[in-house]
Amino acid sequence: MFIPKASFSREFFVAWLVLALLDFLTEVYEVEVIPQRSLSVAIAVGTAAICIGGIPLAILTIVTGSLLAEIVLRWDKLTQGAGRFLTYVSFNTTQLVISVTVSGLLFQAIGGSRPPYAAFADFIPPSLAFLAYVVTNTSLVGGIISLTQGRRITSILRFDLRHLSAQFLALGVLALLMAVVYPLSPSYVLLVASPLMVVQVSIRSYARLRQQAKEAFERITRVVGERDSYTGSHSADVAKLAVKLAQKLRLPDAVVEQIGAAGRVHDLGKIAVPDRILLKRGKLTEEEWAVVKRHPVVGAELLQGLEIYEGIVDIVRHEHEHWDGGGYPDGLAGERIPLGARILAVADVWNALITDRPYRPAYTEEEARRILKGMAGKELDPKLVDVFLTIVE
Repeated sequence: MFIPKASFSREFFVAWLVLALLDFLTEVYEVEVIPQRSLSVAIAVGTAAICIGGIPLAILTIVTGSLLAEIVLRWDKLTQGAGRFLTYVSFNTTQLVISVTVSGLLFQAIGGSRPPYAAFADFIPPSLAFLAYVVTNTSLVGGIISLTQGRRITSILRFDLRHLSAQFLALGVLALLMAVVYPLSPSYVLLVASPLMVVQVSIRSYARLRQQAKEAFERITRVVGERDSYTGSHSADVAKLAVKLAQKLRLPDAVVEQIGAAGRVHDLGKIAVPDRILLKRGKLTEEEWAVVKRHPVVGAELLQGLEIYEGIVDIVRHEHEHWDGGGYPDGLAGERIPLGARILAVADVWNALITDRPYRPAYTEEEARRILKGMAGKELDPKLVDVFLTIVE
């Protein structure tokens, strides 16, 4: 079993210097992939440090490289007070130290050895150590996100696995590569900086595309809201109500997020409805109503193929389907209508009832409850109506 002792020999000092420098350079360019979830490629450096010098070298690398990077990254937090600054820096550094320690302990427990590696079996402990690092780090960060945002830890793990699996695989390979080239010369480890930066750029590009897509559709929603103020505020209110109903049903976090996202853009297709129809105060003609009924299809087509809105296209398309099959655009009935669409329909109807419309004033909540109950089993899923009424009451 490889359990090196911490000693400031020349070899230890050189390894520390090289790895700490690389750790700082990779950590300081972290990317926020989702709200409050930042990711860097420094995880590969930490794993390589475990292989080269065990837990002592890994911890020292983190305490110097990552700590300095955290100070640089969180410097703006000082404007919010020294306590907030220290909280961010200490938590982020501590969770990295915990992660690398857990990874190092596993590495030791399964008989990990120092490079060079001659047999395939020699690569198993480092690979498992890398996985332990990823899982521990993600779980600690996910725990904080769970406490502050109410999201489940598993949702963060699923996001990483689903959307960033290729990047994590590349990081695991690069961690092994750093360990393999280190016996040749410590300076060779720095050569791995280039492919590490390529992975970092890949993660940054992915995050940027997600953000740009989100911003683009938020701008379109604002355009619709400027044409029709009701549509703008209505979409935000419907999203909040739909999320409450989804949470009441104890649906997975990922599904709740999809329903909320669908609620915010469910009227996106109204951008294709002319003002003379959208803002008409009187009753619509059959031809005008046919144009309006196209808006869920248009909205779904606009969102089709965008990863950030993956899973909500069907919700947007089928939000106006009726439980009895009399809705549009496809005449679906009962549980053939996606659950998210049925949830959104209940929230949509409720908000429409208690809001002033161009053609009528708002109903009172008592009147709205009575109307909603009358629509159960016809336009709306009766079970969802029952649950929703417990929320608004």
